[in-house]
Amino acid sequence: MSEEIHRALLEVAGERRQFTLASPSVRDYAMVEELGFVRREAQAEATEAYVDWSERPGDGTWTVYLAAQDRGDAAQDALADWTRQLVACGG
Repeated sequence: MSEEIHRALLEVAGERRQFTLASPSVRDYAMVEELGFVRREAQAEATEAYVDWSERPGDGTWTVYLAAQDRGDAAQDALADWTRQLVACGG
């Protein structure tokens, strides 16, 4: 098997299908950088919202914090998923 092309078998509804996965591209790595940036920004927003809640406790500030933290968690999950895909491709 070449270093640049990986063969994979996908089992779908009892069928075996063969497809080729190319090595990660510059675009793939750029996406990791972008997703990392989005994650850092979302987490910074959540941190600010937490500080705001701690200074002015209340239902409104807590709700804002939870929403911001959910966005941070979603961004972290997206980054982890993309990174796992790259590793699976041999990146």
